[in-house]
Amino acid sequence: MDKILALIVRIVVWMSGFVKPLSRLGVCRFASYKKGQPLKILLVGYNGARNTGADARVVALTQQLEQALGAGKSELTVMTLDTDNVSGYFTPAVRLWHFTTFFLFSLLRACSTHHVAVLCEGSTLTPTFAEALCVFYCEAAGIMRRQGKPCIAYGSEVGKLSGWLARLSSDMCRDTYFMVRTDESLKNLQALGLKGHVGTDTAWTFDSSEGEQWARRQLMQAGWDGKQPLMGVAPLNPYCWPVRPSLWRWLKAVVTRDFSQQYDKFYFFSDTRERRQQFQRYLSAMTAATNQYAQAHGAFVVILGMEQLDARVCYQLEQHVDAPHVVCTSKTYNVFQMTALLRQLSILLTSRYHASVLSMEQACPIVAVSIDARLNGVMREVGLDEHYLHHADDADLERHIISSLKMADDHQQDIKLQIERQLANYKNKTMAMSQFFTTWLTKQYL
Repeated sequence: MDKILALIVRIVVWMSGFVKPLSRLGVCRFASYKKGQPLKILLVGYNGARNTGADARVVALTQQLEQALGAGKSELTVMTLDTDNVSGYFTPAVRLWHFTTFFLFSLLRACSTHHVAVLCEGSTLTPTFAEALCVFYCEAAGIMRRQGKPCIAYGSEVGKLSGWLARLSSDMCRDTYFMVRTDESLKNLQALGLKGHVGTDTAWTFDSSEGEQWARRQLMQAGWDGKQPLMGVAPLNPYCWPVRPSLWRWLKAVVTRDFSQQYDKFYFFSDTRERRQQFQRYLSAMTAATNQYAQAHGAFVVILGMEQLDARVCYQLEQHVDAPHVVCTSKTYNVFQMTALLRQLSILLTSRYHASVLSMEQACPIVAVSIDARLNGVMREVGLDEHYLHHADDADLERHIISSLKMADDHQQDIKLQIERQLANYKNKTMAMSQFFTTWLTKQYL
C-alpha cells in the first residue's frame, strides 16, 4: 500500500503544477511572493502527536528562525496533527496548520499557500519508523519543486534507501537542499544524487520554560527525597517499527474488535511472535539493569515516555521495577516539562535519541540501547559509543548495560567534560545553520 501511496503522491505533485493558473480563476489558492511582503514559510514536520523530540526540534527551530530573520520579515506556519497538543509551544506570531495522517491534499493546500517549505522532521528520509513518513516529505518537496518554490530540509537524517523509495526520494527532492545531521547521512544523500552539507539537530538550543524548581517539586511529590540519585530510563518497543498499511489487518481488527496493534487508520505496528519475544528480552534486560543500579546506589527511578506511544512500554517496565519510582510520559507532560525532568537526572539509560539530546544540557552520563542511527550517531560524536552504546539485539544485553552503568558511574567527570565540549560544538553548528538558511533564503527571494 505504501507503493500505491507513492504513486498517488506522484499524481498529486503533477497536479500541483496547475494550482497557480487555477487560482487566477478563483478555483483554489496560490501564494506568489512579491518583494517587500513577509515570506510565508511552512514548517513541515511530525508535530502534535506528543512526541517530545519532534516538538522540541520545531519549537527550537522557530525560535532560531525568528531571531535570524527578524521581526516582520517572515510568517512561520507549523503543521500539526493536533493543535491542542502544541498549545503554548510557540510565540503568538507562529501560525498552526492542522493536518491528518491522510495528508495528500492538506499538504498540497499548505504548500500552495506558502512561499518556502522547511522539512523539519529528524527522520526525513529514513524508513525506520514508517515508509509513509518519507513519502510525506517527498510530497512536500515535490510540490515545491513543481511550483517553482524553494525547499530545504533542516537538521535531517537520510537513511540507506533502495528500490521505489530511493527513486521517489531522488525524483521529488532533487531541488531540495539538505542540512543533514551526520556524515553518514550526507553519504546516503549523495548516493541518491541529492545535495546538502552536514549540520546538526535543531533541539540543542531548546530551553525548558518550566525550569528546575518545577521539576524538583514534581519529583518530590512523587516520592523523591531530594537527595537520592535520579536514574532516568527512557524505553521504547524497538520491535514494533516500522508501521505499515494493511487493509487485511484493518478488516481483521474490525471483525475481532482488537485494535491493539493499530497505529492509525490502515497503519499497523509490526507484530510477529519473534518480535514479541525480542521485545520481552529487551524489556527484561532494561528492567534488570535498572533494578541493579537503583539498588546499588539507592536511586530514585524516573521512567520517561518520550513519545505517547511509549506509555505502554513504560508501564510494562514499571511493573518489574523494585526501587522507588515515578512514570512520566508525554501523554501527560508537555515538551517543556519532559525536558525539565530530563535535566534533573544523575544518569540516563535510554533508547530514545532525543532523551539523550535534551538531557545533555546538564551533561549527565548516558547509556544507550539503540535501534536508531540517530542515537548511534550522537553517542559516537560525543565519544561515548565504545563503552556506553549497545544494540537492542545484543545477545548479552543485560550484562553489558549493567557494566556500562557501573563504568559511567565511575567516570562521571570525564563523561561530563566530553558532553560539554561537544554540546558547545553542537550549539555553534545550530547558529551556523540559521545563518546559512538566511543566506540561502536571500539568494532565493530577497
